[in-house]
Formats: sequence, structure tokens, C-alpha cells
Amino acid sequence: MNKRAKKQKAIIFVIVLILALIFVYPLFLIVMNSVKPLAQILTKPLSWPDVFQIENYVKAFKEVNVLHVMKNTAVLTIGSVAGITLLAAMTAYWTFRYQTKYSKVFETFVILSMLIPFASLMLPLVQVMKVLGLNNSMFGTILTYWGIGLAFAFFMMQSAVKGLPVELEESARIDGCSRTRIFFSIIIPLLKPTMVSVVLMDMFWIWNDFMVPLIMMNNERLMTIQLSISRLFGQYASKWDIALPALVMTILPIVIVFILLQKKIMDGVIAGAVKG
Repeated sequence: MNKRAKKQKAIIFVIVLILALIFVYPLFLIVMNSVKPLAQILTKPLSWPDVFQIENYVKAFKEVNVLHVMKNTAVLTIGSVAGITLLAAMTAYWTFRYQTKYSKVFETFVILSMLIPFASLMLPLVQVMKVLGLNNSMFGTILTYWGIGLAFAFFMMQSAVKGLPVELEESARIDGCSRTRIFFSIIIPLLKPTMVSVVLMDMFWIWNDFMVPLIMMNNERLMTIQLSISRLFGQYASKWDIALPALVMTILPIVIVFILLQKKIMDGVIAGAVKG
């Protein structure tokens, strides 16, 4: 390796390192401030803690009801992600393998749905869900996520489906397999890398989302992580010494999942891009 190539690699490394520090620094501030007294959080947020107040975590665990809100968020995330992934795989396979006027119309509507900002749909969405009796319900919120998340997952899946060999399906059909069995026994395993990417990216989004739970199920029984933490901030007081430890506890599971599975995310994205 010549000196020019080494210099370029060193420059790239420094740039990547600086970008990494920029992204990690806010997380470091959250963790550092989570063990400070409230007075120091407000007056010296960038300084090292004078006293490590670990009892902040105990207070946050009780006041936010961490186990309850994490359970609600987990149920919401799992139900939403499972539905988005399965629907995206099924519709992507149908629109590409069985191209009819109906599949083309469906694909057109999916494309158009990506052009509509969610803010313009919030009021009609709430009104429709109220008429259907699905507002303030877990299923209604999950159904909403299915509609919002389908478009992006659909195009990722369709990109992967385009690279699947049709000969495998023809062989299975000759052996007497039905369309349903072909899909679940052959297509789904071949789509696994892309499905993993869809699952993980949607999981990060839904776990941390605030807006949809706010308009769909803003009540104590169905409280999610973000809604529960938001209630710590009022017009006249903000419980930063409770909110920051709660935030650390609730983002920890998703950070661990991301660290353990980040390679699978990239593998799925690359596989979809190459196949497409």
C-alpha cells in the first residue's frame, strides 16, 4: 500500500471517528446526567457529576412504572412489526409474480401513500378509528402502524423478490405444492435477510415513536414508554432527574439489539439492493 492510499485511509478514519463521536455524544450526556441531582442537571448539564445519585433510577423505575410501559411498548412493537413484515412480503410477492390490473392499482396506491404527509392524516385517522371503535385500543394502534409502515417495507421486499429464481416455484408447483405452501416454504426463507432488515428498522421506529400512541391510545392502561416519559414535563416543572434515568432504562434494550444485530441489518439492505 503506497503512502497516498494510507493517507486517504487515515483521513477517512478520522472523519468517521468524528462523526461517530458526534452521534454518541448526546447519548453520553443522557447517561451522565441521569445520575446527577436535579439542580446540577439544570445548572451544569455538561459537567461531570459532583455526586452520583443512583437513587434516580429507583425513583424513575417506580414513578414511570417501567415494567408496565415496557410491556405495552413491546406488545405494540411486536404486533406492528410482525404484521408489517408479513403483509409487505405477501403483497410484494403478489404484485411482482402475479401482475394484473389489480396488482398494478395496488402498487400505485402504495406509491401514492408515501407522498402523503402523516400530519395531514391524523385528524381523519382519529375520526375513522373512533367510528370503528378502535381508538384507545392496542389493536387499533397496531393496525395504524401496519398502514403507515407498509409502503417502505413493500418496496424493500419487492426489490428482494425480483431476484428470486422463478424455477424453484415452478418445480414446487410441479410437485403439487399450493401457492400458499410455495410462499411460506420457499419464498419466505429466501426473503429472510430482507425481512430481518425490515423487522429491525421498524422495531427501532415503533419502539421510540411518540406521535401515533399519542393520538391513538393516550390512556393509563395502554401507556407506552414515550408517553409515560412525556408526562414528566409540565408547564411549570420538569422532572429531568426522573426522565433521564427512565430514558436510559428504556433505550437500553433497543441499543443492545442494534449492537448485536447491526450486521444483519446491513446484510439485508445489501442483499435487497443487489437483487433489485
